Amino acid sequence: MGAMNDSKSASEVGTEDRIPLLYGSGNVDWQQRINWDELRRKRVARAHQYLAKHGIGAAIVYNHDRKRYLSGIFNHAYGKHVPHDFALLIRGAGFPYFSVVTRNNDRARLQRECPWMEGRLLSEEELVNPHILRYQPAAEAEREYAKHAAQVLGLMKKHGAADLPISVDYSSPGMIQALMKAGLKVVDGKSWIDECCMVKFDEEIICMKTAASINEAGYGAIVRDVRIGMTEADLRAIMAKAIYERGGEYIEGWVTNAGDRASPRAFNWSDRPLRPRDFVSLEACHVNYCGYKVCYDRTFQMAGRITEIQREIYQTVVEMQEKFSQLLKPGVTTRELAQKRPKPGLNMKTAKEMREWRATWSNHFGGMGISWDSAPYFYNVEDPDFVLERNMTMAYHAMLSTEGSGGVAIENTYRITENGCESLTQFPFEDIVVLGF
Repeated sequence: MGAMNDSKSASEVGTEDRIPLLYGSGNVDWQQRINWDELRRKRVARAHQYLAKHGIGAAIVYNHDRKRYLSGIFNHAYGKHVPHDFALLIRGAGFPYFSVVTRNNDRARLQRECPWMEGRLLSEEELVNPHILRYQPAAEAEREYAKHAAQVLGLMKKHGAADLPISVDYSSPGMIQALMKAGLKVVDGKSWIDECCMVKFDEEIICMKTAASINEAGYGAIVRDVRIGMTEADLRAIMAKAIYERGGEYIEGWVTNAGDRASPRAFNWSDRPLRPRDFVSLEACHVNYCGYKVCYDRTFQMAGRITEIQREIYQTVVEMQEKFSQLLKPGVTTRELAQKRPKPGLNMKTAKEMREWRATWSNHFGGMGISWDSAPYFYNVEDPDFVLERNMTMAYHAMLSTEGSGGVAIENTYRITENGCESLTQFPFEDIVVLGF
């Protein structure tokens, strides 16, 4: 059974509104590429619009990805520990404030690297960073929280925002209490910025396509170099090398499953050897380029003749991707997607086939681009209902596994166009790619 040849693939849907990728990740004098200064200013201007929409005067933002979105400052991956350090965005005041360590010249370095942040890189004396992740005696922590709250209030007064609420995305109870004792009303800091980042600027789509192309260099190395007898860990090493050589900043996680370890799917990797006829699924989770990422998963087969049941399993997952991509267009809601998404044994395939295959399946979708698992998403009926619009981006992950034949996982990241969708992830999946010859 083949893929759905009578329908358009995601790469063909809505192509009238494609955002082309016309250059690489470097810079040249003969071609206008991304204007980073303009993009940084557009992002922070949008953030101020959403602060106003939600009636918020300032925001303390700990989220690793959101801080970069607001400031353009590169945050080292160890800063993904939450909460590590923060950005303080005050409505109408431009770029956010940062508390910067001065004893190791971090401030001088950032002033040189990020001139747009002039006047926003404050010393620890001017804006203390409460060390929430570190051990502190209770009295010392309370003192530091109180100092922090007073300094935040002072900056809000400076910009005329002290009478408005402040939002916090992640923190400790002690810090929240200190802000409230200082007279500030504290509100949720997750929803407004998730909503702010749902719709991407065209330049952000180009960044996501570049991130996808870096991931594709990794898959290309897998096709070129993998052989029978290597291990799951070897695949990870081959792909990581290609990704970093191509300019990837960091990889947020790995899922590498071969043969029986793909049924059910294991969210890790091991030293299991790759054997003939194994299915091998490989996901380098969220390869970053300039703060942007895609979700990407592909399944290959190790050398050997594919069995009929393997062919059926693989093509079923391909069909799930094709069916889902046809649902994507402006005006559709995430609840409609949840209701109509492919469900083997229910609205595609038969329950009898699923029993005969001894198969289990799953699929999910969620927002992608800046921060993993962001809006628009839908997991259960309690989740908010989003209406899709142009330049929203989401990842769709389709998986199916059977006892004795392994499992298949394929994930693509899609962009909503004016009349459909565009797949940002272009590595072939319509027909299974065989490795190891």
